[in-house]
Amino acid sequence: MKEYLIRLYKYNHWANERYFTLFKTLNVIPERIQLLLSHTIVAQKLWLSRIQGNPDFSLHIWKTLPLNEVEQMAKENTTNWLNYLKSSDEQEFSRILSYINFQKIPYETVISDIIIHTANHATYHRAQYAILLRQNNIDPPNTDFITYSREVKE
Repeated sequence: MKEYLIRLYKYNHWANERYFTLFKTLNVIPERIQLLLSHTIVAQKLWLSRIQGNPDFSLHIWKTLPLNEVEQMAKENTTNWLNYLKSSDEQEFSRILSYINFQKIPYETVISDIIIHTANHATYHRAQYAILLRQNNIDPPNTDFITYSREVKE
């Protein structure tokens, strides 16, 4: 499980970097994409803070942030997530986390499910970026996992 989760987060970083590279070439990033991008990156930071026992309630998951700030947070997220994953063991991944969401509803979730969720959540929103970019006649980057597996040999 550990190697799979590490690979998943390396893929997540690779896919994010492809979008950041594209976004830096655009004169204007569509507002909805900027919001979804901020949401995705902030959510990954929030989830890790919950897992590590220090939830950061100052984070706003539906606030648009400047591109350079989001990109920096994404890089920090990658470093922090990979450090966490590499230092964890199977017992940690099977631990149940109790937390309260933003609607003040309590939940309990297995850590490995949260980790997989955060990566899938990012993939979901990257697909939305692609649709929104195409609606603006901009070709999105290819962020398919199979492309990552072909290009990045570990």
